[in-house]
Amino acid sequence: MKYLLLIPDGMADWEIEKLGNRTPLEVADTPNIDYLANYGSTGITKTIPDGFEPGSDIANLTILGVDVRKHYTGRGPIEALARDVKADYVFRCNLVYVKDGRMMDYSGRRINDVEARRVIDHLNRMRVHKFLKFHPGKSYRNLLLINGRFQDRVKTTPPHDIQGKFIESFLPEGGELASLLRELIEWSSNILPEISDKTNMIWPWGGGVMPRFPKLKERTGKQGVMISEVDLLQGIGKGLGMKVVEVEGATGYIDTNYKGLAKASLKELKSSDLVILHTEGIDEIGHEGNAEKKVEAISIYDEKIVGYIIDHLDLEETKIMLLPDHPTPVKIKTHVAEDVPFLIHGGKRDDVKKFDEKSCRKGGFRFVEGLKLLDVFLHYI
Repeated sequence: MKYLLLIPDGMADWEIEKLGNRTPLEVADTPNIDYLANYGSTGITKTIPDGFEPGSDIANLTILGVDVRKHYTGRGPIEALARDVKADYVFRCNLVYVKDGRMMDYSGRRINDVEARRVIDHLNRMRVHKFLKFHPGKSYRNLLLINGRFQDRVKTTPPHDIQGKFIESFLPEGGELASLLRELIEWSSNILPEISDKTNMIWPWGGGVMPRFPKLKERTGKQGVMISEVDLLQGIGKGLGMKVVEVEGATGYIDTNYKGLAKASLKELKSSDLVILHTEGIDEIGHEGNAEKKVEAISIYDEKIVGYIIDHLDLEETKIMLLPDHPTPVKIKTHVAEDVPFLIHGGKRDDVKKFDEKSCRKGGFRFVEGLKLLDVFLHYI
């Protein structure tokens, strides 16, 4: 038996008045996902353990059976794993756009890879501390590497959590390291406007030391493959000892190469036990706060990912699990630590006919703890 885990990032949401008090998932045209739900079994799960912020790092590690209480050190170090770099401390370093003291765009107004790399090169040429370095990623998602001994713990805030808010209240806190980060933020605001009309500031967050994760094959006996558009999931894959596959034209937005991602998943299933396909675009639309566009993004995912896979896959030989990692409600434009629906196709059936936040609460699985979800997927008959 083969196993395919589909993770449409941020798909779950709240009821929205302009959608008739329905969620985008309820409104979207999803015949293929609904087919899997109708001929499978459903439930809800909690992917964010109590006491943790609802980030994709926490959620996806939990889905993959990694106890974040024992193994999580920060988002930045995980993304460093994807790029095969390391340092004493690694922070995610967004290229952002700030106006009149407010965080207007966490993505540097959708800065592209070419301009982002030019900005990162400029930051490195102009840096005033030799013990730090900026490392390019994809688009606005970059890294800040710091080598040095800091005894304090720094508190930072994801920029997508503070859109439209004054940044002053959310600057890094926590001693010498926080002072360094605040210095870099102010420094960047002075040098970036002269070279970019997209981004005018850096925003470091999610920092920590390099992690050591338990290997997936040792825990499950399955050889896994991670396919994702973003460094975060690729880093998780490498940290868990999985093969990581990058797909040309994968943008992390709804203009991504959906067909390429689906075809890569089908190809890897031929030689591997477990394939994980994580896509980012729906989450990005959630952060933009556009309800109608999120409905469209979910419908596109259903057609171009799930529909294509169903048409080209032997469902008798492959079990499929599908779930969002967390909700990203368009009303607040950020993540929340709430339950998400999931489905498993390839075992028993329940009475649920449609995959959405409400319907899955009546599913055969009822509620499954996120940390146990992978075992349920692999061993449920």
